[in-house]
Amino acid sequence: MTTAMWGDLKRRMISSRKRVLEEVETADKKKQRVTEQQRRHYGLINQGATCYLNSVLQVLFMTPEIYGRLDPKSLITDQELRKIFEKLQETTCGTENITKSLEIEDVYEQEDAAKCLELILDKVSPQVSEVFQGQLAYTTKCFKGHSINEETNPFWTLPLSLRDMHDGNYSVERGFEKIFQTKFYKEDNMLFCKQCKKKTEAASGCEMVESPHILILLLKRFVFDYNIMSDVKSDCSVDVPQEIETQGKKYKLYGIVNHMGSLTGGHYTATVRSREDKTWYDCEDTHVQKAEEQPFAKARTYNSSTAYLLMYRASVSRDEVKEEQEEPCKSQLTSRRTLF
Repeated sequence: MTTAMWGDLKRRMISSRKRVLEEVETADKKKQRVTEQQRRHYGLINQGATCYLNSVLQVLFMTPEIYGRLDPKSLITDQELRKIFEKLQETTCGTENITKSLEIEDVYEQEDAAKCLELILDKVSPQVSEVFQGQLAYTTKCFKGHSINEETNPFWTLPLSLRDMHDGNYSVERGFEKIFQTKFYKEDNMLFCKQCKKKTEAASGCEMVESPHILILLLKRFVFDYNIMSDVKSDCSVDVPQEIETQGKKYKLYGIVNHMGSLTGGHYTATVRSREDKTWYDCEDTHVQKAEEQPFAKARTYNSSTAYLLMYRASVSRDEVKEEQEEPCKSQLTSRRTLF
């Protein structure tokens, strides 16, 4: 074999080896992507009857706005939430430490998910809970314009009564709008006005003077029935809107805490929307899978007889996005993978 022939053969061998290496590398990358895709969704271990806690933690995990606000050097609940969010990116994890920080003593007794959420918001740092906090201003005036009562109250959740149903369905949109409807006091219901020095016709109204970034609506499925003098649960169907608007601000649904079963023997799950692939996932303790029925796939509302807590995210303007991107993020969660 001549030197020229040997050189040509050597070049072909190197080229062939290079192609094989590239193909192997490409296959490895594809395999890694599939593996990462399979590993993306993880659940939480149920300690006994802690499905209510697991469901709340899953919707909070879908709220990346709070990640950078969790202070690892501050309150113990901040630290434990941060640890759970870090672990959920990689594997199924337990909740023993956070139940201790929340002072949950009996993990075999089911608690209310809404109360659990408020407990968490009460125990985290103020910069975390303020993401969910809004302000409602209530005013009552007589028909002459004199102020009878004025007060402003902060809130984390807005409760909606399920009593006003139409055709067997409750509309979340109508229930939400009802909060801000003017109420009139006439005839036997007139109110006393100090300036008028007598009972007079009056009107009261409510305004959201400070809108939260994350709006939480509580569907009051658990109510006290005076006929039987006991708490009962409503399983009525609810029309949940994908978007809701108030005070000129638009909100989009990204998380639902569901309750199934009876008042004493129920079970909580979460349905969350991935910010990465825009797909809805059902989270039931350790089991997380793509929702068979994708909410809003066929209509602008989602009909549910189990929805209990609704999590809405405010639409952010371009200027606000720019501000957030320019603001230095402290103590951000780090991971080899992108959060969904």
